[in-house]
Amino acid sequence: MHRHVTAPAWRRRAAYGVTAALVLSGVAACDSAASTEADAPAKGGTLTVFVGALPDHLDPQIINAALEVNISRLITRTLTTTKAEPGDAASEIVPDLATDTGRPSDGNKTWEFKLRDGVKWQDGTPVTCKDLKYGAERNFSDLMQDGLPYVRNYLDAPKDYKGPFLNGNNGGQGIKAVECVDEKTVQYHLKQAVGDFGYVAALTGLAPVRQEIEGKDRPAYDEQPFSSGPYKITDRTDAALTLVRNDNWDAGTDSVRKAYPDKIMIQAANDSAEETNKLIADQGPEHSGIMIDQDVAPNFLQQVVNDPELAARTATGTTGAVRFFAINTRKIKDVKCRQALSYAFDKRKLRTALGGSISGELATSFIPPSLAAHKDFDVYGTNTRPDGDIDRAAELLKQAKDCPKKLRVAYRDSPAIKRLMKPVVEMYLRIGVQVEAVPVTYKTYYHDVSDSSLNFDLIFAGWVPDYPNGSAVLPALFDGRNLPAPGETGTNNYSFFDDDEINRLIDEAVAEPDLERQYKLWGELDQKIMEKAAAIPVVYSVAQRIYGSNVSNVFISPMFAQPDISAIGLKNPSQSGAS
Repeated sequence: MHRHVTAPAWRRRAAYGVTAALVLSGVAACDSAASTEADAPAKGGTLTVFVGALPDHLDPQIINAALEVNISRLITRTLTTTKAEPGDAASEIVPDLATDTGRPSDGNKTWEFKLRDGVKWQDGTPVTCKDLKYGAERNFSDLMQDGLPYVRNYLDAPKDYKGPFLNGNNGGQGIKAVECVDEKTVQYHLKQAVGDFGYVAALTGLAPVRQEIEGKDRPAYDEQPFSSGPYKITDRTDAALTLVRNDNWDAGTDSVRKAYPDKIMIQAANDSAEETNKLIADQGPEHSGIMIDQDVAPNFLQQVVNDPELAARTATGTTGAVRFFAINTRKIKDVKCRQALSYAFDKRKLRTALGGSISGELATSFIPPSLAAHKDFDVYGTNTRPDGDIDRAAELLKQAKDCPKKLRVAYRDSPAIKRLMKPVVEMYLRIGVQVEAVPVTYKTYYHDVSDSSLNFDLIFAGWVPDYPNGSAVLPALFDGRNLPAPGETGTNNYSFFDDDEINRLIDEAVAEPDLERQYKLWGELDQKIMEKAAAIPVVYSVAQRIYGSNVSNVFISPMFAQPDISAIGLKNPSQSGAS
């Protein structure tokens, strides 16, 4: 989704963000899915969802962060989706707008989907193939470059096609890569075989968009997209987003979304320590509220874990997310310098600042252990030297050329993440390198740091696989063929890493039709990227999300690295202050 994580705020996903076998360990280990009739969620009431910042994007073709995908699922339906259930089921693909998960042909180069009956927009107009085609074509516009890259990478569109907003959208014909067989049947024609395209269809890049609605005010559409889901947006301020029921959503066409609350308030709450304290007190809106994208603050973690009542209302589980520091390879070109920075990194100290071992396992790769494509390796000796190998780092620094004596490190501006910068400063001082930690606006962080002209040396980030395969991790983070020029934005490759060998091996893995062989290729590629030191993985994250005692059916979804909002309800709606 799905797409950054908090803290540092996960990029999806997603997703935000992708195939086949997925083995999850401990997902929803402390899930609150109702175990008694008294705890079962009821229809009605107002659920308050506390977030670090309101979503930067809700336009489906621009969305690329886990929180955005999670909220979007309430208002934007996709051809396929994943189940809103705890455990392994949360990664199982099921039909959504479509009647099935896709019918491939031509060796997986053509995929067909048929729309189910009765799916409507919020004004009662049916969703049609025309809307799907327009949505897919929007991905190719420069205005949509912040969005996930899968549609642009896979659809067999002309290289000079720039989306539907220029040149009359190819004479009104759009692209042949998206074909409307009839009003309810769409075909996607791909550049290459993609065996897991059914998962790509679960991403918002292929979601439908009504051209006549979006065309009235494109920027406003990003703030308030037209709804095909159970909720629609009625109001938005700098601090809150209000969603109410969409009367034209038919539950009979939607087997996934639970739609328990009458209203969902998305409320900005940047200080995780302050919000954790309020949720512990369990008063006011917090009684019927949940901190969705930020963990229990480290200074409250032991209190929450050791108090049975608080622990019972804290959703805990592995997320599939990886926290990492991207190394700007446009600035730090010498691989020995990058390797030195990797060896010097004290992952144990950073994890302690995050809250200790309860916050996750130390990471040695970018594909997490929860995915079948994961390979066990330890290039920099994390398992034997979790505090770093200073001697090896110093040796490599002597061999390296033009290694900076000062590092500018970008972090998402919040009190919780700012505290993590102190150990980063300390660990690099051990090898004589100074660190300047630079806060970047919380809400637009991932957009801003995708501009290499900002000249950061390290960028603190997080990634959630958009679907359960290596194809939803490594291409997005390390394929360098479509990098924006300095001064431009629109990439998830925060290392600005462009390596001909890696690009070739990405294509080889994507095209491999045998999934077991494909998994092996992704694992080997992960190790090779680590050897080239494009980034430093730190922790495979475990989420700790606290919620009020009136909230029910909470579990960590690996598709968002956070609780699935579409499944949450209230035990007693009358206690929520709903009208």
